[in-house]
Amino acid sequence: MADGETETQETKTDQNVEETQASSTSDPYKCVWNGVPMTWNETSKQWLPDVEVNEDFLAYYNANYGIQYDYDSMPKPEAPKVVLKEESTEDGEPKKEVTKLTKEQRQLKKREAKRRWAEAEAARRQQGWFEMDEEKNTTVYTSGFPPTIDEEEYVKFMTKCGVVQKDPRTGKPKIKLYRIKETGEPKGDGTCCYVKMESVELALQILDGWQWDTAHKIHVERAKFELKGEFDPSKKRQRLSGAQKKKFLEKQEKIFQWKPDKPRNFRNRCECTVVLKGMFSLEEIDQKPEKIFSLKEDTQKLCEQRFGTVKKIVLYESNPEGVITITFDNVEQADLTVAALNGRIIAGRTVKAFNWDGKEKFKRQETEEERKRRENAWTEFLEESDDSDDDNDGKGKNIEKEKNNGEKNNSDDDNLDK
Repeated sequence: MADGETETQETKTDQNVEETQASSTSDPYKCVWNGVPMTWNETSKQWLPDVEVNEDFLAYYNANYGIQYDYDSMPKPEAPKVVLKEESTEDGEPKKEVTKLTKEQRQLKKREAKRRWAEAEAARRQQGWFEMDEEKNTTVYTSGFPPTIDEEEYVKFMTKCGVVQKDPRTGKPKIKLYRIKETGEPKGDGTCCYVKMESVELALQILDGWQWDTAHKIHVERAKFELKGEFDPSKKRQRLSGAQKKKFLEKQEKIFQWKPDKPRNFRNRCECTVVLKGMFSLEEIDQKPEKIFSLKEDTQKLCEQRFGTVKKIVLYESNPEGVITITFDNVEQADLTVAALNGRIIAGRTVKAFNWDGKEKFKRQETEEERKRRENAWTEFLEESDDSDDDNDGKGKNIEKEKNNGEKNNSDDDNLDK
């Protein structure tokens, strides 16, 4: 019996080996080992059984390798909480319990809010003098200037070391030159507020000891503010709102943003507009108001024929300098107009032509006397035009009457001939 069993095992092993070799020759990634199809897994680098996971396989696996769990001894999960739906309104939103206040309660609530606001405002106003932190103090005190210095020269000198901060309300540089009360002349000292703290360090290193001239030497130090007398809250400047402060800081940051250099031949768009001065006088406009339209049309036709396309033309009838502005498509056309019309004599007046700088304003607010004079001249012009229309109508009627009379006489003559 033993020999028979041994022979049987050997024949089975030989069959498994033959099956493995036969399967390996067909697909190198698949084989059969002990009757179990195997597949090579590249991820785990090992042979894994290639079997279908079904109920029979799971039952066989759990019977041999599974773990028995005692579900009765395990803690049971909590029952889910039942959330009752809120009653919804017609719009689909849940109803909210609103506590209705009486009239007295609403008034009491308003008075309480006003009282808290008044206390906060009073506490803010009672904030007295405070010392500024040196790490945030960007103001320097300067002295040693000659008494002939003015604000423009002072700003130009202080900008050697940085950007001078501007007042957010006025837009002017935050500098101050101390003056003598009696005469108003500068004492020779002042304060300057920079935007960056680094500018203060540069001013202390560079400007301190600067030789202004043979008789004046500049001294620069950090500004220290001291209270003279008692603090008056009424003189304290009103704080900026959140929107004003944000706008000011954004505008200030734009100064330090990098921008590409403009080309050498760069021209502003405002230079496409040509300003002509001396084109008319106020007396001419008062005497002949219709000249406003004729002069404007003639100027536009002349410029379009000789220089280029006119986009816009404006005649400032209340300006005593007789100003007309003409806007062209490009700067080249505007330059041609300036070269041709500048210095030209029109109606005994010398015309002055130049490119607009984008800042000068020509619209002028007329006085009450000028307005009355202009209205009277315009009324007279309208009356004259009405009279001329009436005369023309009368002449036309007489001509029609004569024509009708002539036709009637001719018809009478024809009847007589017959």
